[in-house]
Amino acid sequence: MALKGRTVRQFQATEDIWAKADAWAAQTGYQLMEQDESSRLYQRGKGFWVAPQMVKLTAMPGGYTTEAWVRVPMFTRVMMLGLMPGEIVIDRGGFVAVIPRNRAREDVNKLLYTLGVQPYIE
Repeated sequence: MALKGRTVRQFQATEDIWAKADAWAAQTGYQLMEQDESSRLYQRGKGFWVAPQMVKLTAMPGGYTTEAWVRVPMFTRVMMLGLMPGEIVIDRGGFVAVIPRNRAREDVNKLLYTLGVQPYIE
């Protein structure tokens, strides 16, 4: 399994999801980092002891896309001699960054459940 990159999922929703997404973020400890007309980027963690967990929601015609990943801090990448990628998917598999990946996956599943979408990130 390739660990490099982002876990991307698409889902359909006819309602505006932003209020629910903001409530989820407050409940799970994510902070809104960036926002524009069609997307929001949330982050939990600052990155020294625990790699930051990132979730981005983007509105598209008729639906939404979620991108979720663990961002590996530069300090960690340097200490690992550059062997760690800058972004790691939250899917199961492998032993790299298991704790932040598991936590991010649980949080994204909570978000999907809140939005009325079947949690499908295993």
